[in-house]
Amino acid sequence: MPDAWDTSVASQAAGRHTERLRSHLSTGARIPIPAPTVQEITRGIAARTACDPAFALRMRWFAVLLRHQLVDIVPLGRQGAVLAGYLLARHPHAPTRNHRRPGSRAQQRAAWALDVQIAACAFAGGYGVLTENVDDFALLRDAIAELLPKTKPLAVTDARL
Repeated sequence: MPDAWDTSVASQAAGRHTERLRSHLSTGARIPIPAPTVQEITRGIAARTACDPAFALRMRWFAVLLRHQLVDIVPLGRQGAVLAGYLLARHPHAPTRNHRRPGSRAQQRAAWALDVQIAACAFAGGYGVLTENVDDFALLRDAIAELLPKTKPLAVTDARL
């Protein structure tokens, strides 16, 4: 089963991850994208478009990707939502303290909450996570393993390799 694409991968499917996208398209491999990834990318594009109308082209490209027959949107669902709640209770802040993220403290916390939901979606859906943000997702993998020690751990794959 393929890994679910984190925001760092899906947002760059027309950039530095173009070859990965081409590979999926040529082989017919499914592209699972967690619902919170869609939310995070859409919010970013919409906010940027408000300042720069030319950026709307990127939103159109992302909308085409989301409608593609190979793309599966992975829902948060009941199990994922409960898991995300437990994870946020244990780890209310990213291990990196969001130093790598731009934006206000509130935006940084929201981004962490979305990462938690992405991990929970992927895990509940039976997927691993493909990401450039390995450290944060490794912490979530370990936290899930502590919460659910009898289950197969969340796989975290570095998209930069």
